[in-house]
Amino acid sequence: MRDDFVTGTLWPAIVAVAMLILPASCGNAVKRASMTDALPKTISGFSSPKSIAVTADGKRIFVSNMGAQSNPSAPSAKNNDGFISELTPGGAIVNMKLLPKEGYLNSPGGMTIINGILYVIDVDRLIGFDINTRETIFETDFSYEKTAFLNDLAVREDQGEYTLFMSATDIGKVYELFLNQDGIPTRYFETAAGIAGPSGLYYDKPTDKLYVVSLGDGTNGELGVIGFRKNKAGYKALTGPLGSLDGLARFDDDNLIFLNMGSFDKPGALSAFNLKTLILNPRPLTITVDASGATDFIYSRERSVIWMLKTLEGTVTLSAVR
Repeated sequence: MRDDFVTGTLWPAIVAVAMLILPASCGNAVKRASMTDALPKTISGFSSPKSIAVTADGKRIFVSNMGAQSNPSAPSAKNNDGFISELTPGGAIVNMKLLPKEGYLNSPGGMTIINGILYVIDVDRLIGFDINTRETIFETDFSYEKTAFLNDLAVREDQGEYTLFMSATDIGKVYELFLNQDGIPTRYFETAAGIAGPSGLYYDKPTDKLYVVSLGDGTNGELGVIGFRKNKAGYKALTGPLGSLDGLARFDDDNLIFLNMGSFDKPGALSAFNLKTLILNPRPLTITVDASGATDFIYSRERSVIWMLKTLEGTVTLSAVR
């Protein structure tokens, strides 16, 4: 994945709350020529969009739709009406229902792409699709882990070998999945437990650390980090209770950004945390549109442009960041 385009998964656990601004959960560059259209720009017609993923060359963009029957406050619904859409870098819809070609999706959520395979979380299972043939490559069931809210994915690459990190919000755990040469999970183990509602994930390769934001009970979510020493993982909180947090991405060389979804009487905000000073930035960045109801984003560092999904409105919006 390239550093100039990053994504973060944002999930409103309490229903839509007002979200405005923030300083910046895996991504890639969109071609410069595709950003010539005036911003902000809104694409409509989606069905409870939840997450977004981009290919390494930035030419193909995928959006997961939980479906018309989905309740945004209950993303674990199994109603077989979910699907994946494909967009161009300029925001045109290529195929509203690209996936699945066969079978079904319930309420697809977090996604990432590795070597032509689109990894999609769907309630309590992980599914892999070939984005060129549209065929299903694998399906892994995690229901025996007693989870119904798998949430986000992050990727670790080491000399051509890939690992997926996956958050399970409802049971407070983060898993690590090992992929074989064909990109199929062969084994997994519990990386961390006891986190109050882990949601957005971001893996930092230079430091070999996995950053996690959590929903908490809606008021006490925090930003934390999982470090790996001598093949042992340990979780440490980096902030105190901040609110209901989701979505996590690299904003610049020093800062991570994530969504604090606020409450009904307090607008949400896009918050930045400085990894060098370990201080939460009190001043959020400004975007050119109202972020209320946003559930996921892709941020282009090169162009200072953010793509936001709004689940309740069924839209994807491109906005400049100042």
